[in-house]
Amino acid sequence: MKKYLTFFILLLFAVTSGYSQVNDINKIKKDLPHITDSIKYVDALNRLGILLYESHVDSAFYYAKRARTIAEGLKYEQGDADALNTIGIVYTLKGNLQLSLHFYNDAYNHYLAIHDTSNVVQALMNIGVVFNETREDNKAIEILNKARNLGKNLKKDSIMSLVYCNYLLMYPDKIPKDSINIYLNKAREIGTRYKDNRVLLATDQIQAQLYLKNNERDKAISLLQKAADKGIAMDLNYLSLGIIMSLGDLYHDTDTNKAIDYYKQGLAIAEVRRYHLYQKLFGKQLYEIYIAQNKLPEVQNYSEKLLKLYDDEEQFTNTSGFDYIDYALKDQQLEAITIRSHNRQTLAIVLGVLLVLAAVTALIIYRLYRLNQKHAGTLEALNKSVLQRNKKLEIDHEFNNRLVSILAHDFRQPIGTLKTLATVLKDADSFTRDELMELVDTMEHSSNISLEIFENILQWIKQQLSGFSYQPVALSLKELIDEALQPFNLIGEEYQLKFINNVDNITIYADRELVQFIHRNFIHNAIKFSPKGSTITISASIHRGKTTVCVMDEGKGISPEKLKSIFNFKVDMRYSSEKEKGAGVALMICKDFIEKMNGHIWAENANEKGATFCYVLPNKQP
Repeated sequence: MKKYLTFFILLLFAVTSGYSQVNDINKIKKDLPHITDSIKYVDALNRLGILLYESHVDSAFYYAKRARTIAEGLKYEQGDADALNTIGIVYTLKGNLQLSLHFYNDAYNHYLAIHDTSNVVQALMNIGVVFNETREDNKAIEILNKARNLGKNLKKDSIMSLVYCNYLLMYPDKIPKDSINIYLNKAREIGTRYKDNRVLLATDQIQAQLYLKNNERDKAISLLQKAADKGIAMDLNYLSLGIIMSLGDLYHDTDTNKAIDYYKQGLAIAEVRRYHLYQKLFGKQLYEIYIAQNKLPEVQNYSEKLLKLYDDEEQFTNTSGFDYIDYALKDQQLEAITIRSHNRQTLAIVLGVLLVLAAVTALIIYRLYRLNQKHAGTLEALNKSVLQRNKKLEIDHEFNNRLVSILAHDFRQPIGTLKTLATVLKDADSFTRDELMELVDTMEHSSNISLEIFENILQWIKQQLSGFSYQPVALSLKELIDEALQPFNLIGEEYQLKFINNVDNITIYADRELVQFIHRNFIHNAIKFSPKGSTITISASIHRGKTTVCVMDEGKGISPEKLKSIFNFKVDMRYSSEKEKGAGVALMICKDFIEKMNGHIWAENANEKGATFCYVLPNKQP
């Protein structure tokens, strides 16, 4: 780890409203079920996400994902951008800088589109900090300068204190000496004006850095210790970890015991808060110190922590395309280092003991035998992992074939329609305004269908690539239906549709994201095929240890030939309308999801009118 690299990385996560408050979190959670305005609901979810990352990163991820899903459905750019920014924060905390850069860049593009200059500056700063972490310094400096120039004329300039602090912390040598104090004073003045304790602590860290450059080591350490104490007292855990890491690094070469104490303190905080990035940094520092000291029990302890950490991180970031074989090889390398260290000590003991007492030879041979067994076991485990990887590749091949079939089948017609309309529009002079508007409406409709299909496929791909492991939890079915209905209230009012939730207080055991995807698609399809002023009814029942959920509409129903193969991936479906095409992909994915949860899905026509889509799940946890 390069010195002071993570000196104050937390600055990139600060928001313009200051640091999170427990009272704010509790109030938003209490008010959330009563918010009926969809836009305000998304804003509340995003606010929870940004407030919770400091204390509970997994909860922050959960709320940000919910906000993004609803915001995308509403085409609410601000809400989508804020959710993307929080997801980028989570991936940074988890140590996946590649994914964090991806989400920060998406957030930047959204903010740019809605002319939110303050958040454009923040997104640029976040991207610059990630480039700094990946040691792409030229890119980082270019991006940070762009953020600094763009933010000079901001009316609400709280974000600029962060830009100044990050620049001073990461690239002090790139700033003219006579400008360093100017930037520092500007950051301190803005932090004081907005009562932003994060920024004020950052300025203390920068001052400590200046003390170090002036060979005033004692002053620097004293100031950093006070800053760390303040950060911990204010529950600014991630910020405090950067300070604690800096203190440990300062003592690393002069007082190893003090350095160990700081590293252990930081590791304890990082483990409680599940900050993977700092768990790795502190864990590696302790591991390397104990390797140098030949303290094998401690080496084994921290190597096991690091191995578990990498395993947890692989599970969290499985959608990023992380290579499992590469992960296994890195684990093998780490264990090999431990074994080599142990072998060196053993050989030294053998040579010394052979000169003094021949009787100890038997014991040494026994220990070497045990080490060889352990090494053989490790190689066997690696071979098993390779076999598992090969098996996964076979599954992925089948998945790719299915995916190509869906893409070729369901995107051809809407894209072909767009191409035809575009050709017609080239001769726009021969059309009246009404005819042109009708063509544009047709293009918009075809585009919406394509986007809907694409979104459904993306949801399905995400589950397929994630190495999905089904772990059902107890869920209130009535609450799930109410939540699934909420995004459709506005369109329901527009078409004068009535939603009836006849679900009683039933508990089901399922994966929340999968079952809500199915609920939303059932309801969405019912809305598509329901005439104006009709009713959509959701009901549920329990019979013989299973829960059945049905969504009924009052549309025209489904033709018998389509009803037989409506959920089949491999059947060459023919659609009578664009509405059916959009629904077809979603229903195929719903079938895949319900089968993952050990359930069954079907559709049928009602006796009088309309269609009914149902699924059944075991009502007890497996």
